[in-house]
Amino acid sequence: MDELLGGGLRPGVLLTLVAPPGLGRSTLALFIAYMAARARASALFTAVGLDDTEMVARLAARALHREAPDIAAGYGSIWSGHALAQPDVRGPLLAAVETVVRKVGSYLHLRRAGSLEATGVLAESAAELWSRHERVVVVVDDLEAYYASSDGNVAKQAAVNASFDSRIMQVAFDLKSIADQGCAVVASALLEHVHLVTQASSLVLELRPAERALTGLDAELALGARELDLVVLKNRFGGGGTIPLRMVPGAGFVEECR
Repeated sequence: MDELLGGGLRPGVLLTLVAPPGLGRSTLALFIAYMAARARASALFTAVGLDDTEMVARLAARALHREAPDIAAGYGSIWSGHALAQPDVRGPLLAAVETVVRKVGSYLHLRRAGSLEATGVLAESAAELWSRHERVVVVVDDLEAYYASSDGNVAKQAAVNASFDSRIMQVAFDLKSIADQGCAVVASALLEHVHLVTQASSLVLELRPAERALTGLDAELALGARELDLVVLKNRFGGGGTIPLRMVPGAGFVEECR
């Protein structure tokens, strides 16, 4: 993805991830936020459908999978507390949480958004991070869940939000405006709405099931391991291409297949 962007995420970029429901958009979006924080950018991950504890559980599951791949403890069992109650899992899990905190503690900001929250709130959150950090990445999960702002113009705001299609298109343009202020923005959306977000986006990537044979550890298979392709639908910076991915949704784990 860095190569497709000519060097990675940078200010002014709106990268939109699209996929059918349940294929792993949230997993990939959170992974991008995590990796941005690993690169010492201030990364804000905001979602309506995930609460803060689930976000942390997903990150802990990813670290646990990397450090102890034979343990089939998914983020659901971590989120519920069941994994912590298992003696053989407790130690590795606590070590995994410490790993996450050590690597991204002060750079990754997790936030649960309200349903139909205005994009102006996202702009304010981004601006607050700009005041303290040189590099900012804002990751918005499920952009359909947001409400378009229109610079305080009540009549215009009502008009652009009057229909679903109009609202989604304007939300995408609002996110591009946030990016233009000095940060990179990554947003996820359903594949069926790709035509509504393409115009505002710098890069549109679609997650698709891959035809490659599925192999791996029993623990990975138990956590829903799958082979995916990340396909370029639009690239304002250059050509197309396909990025082969391996994803273990239950572990919040994504890696590029080489």
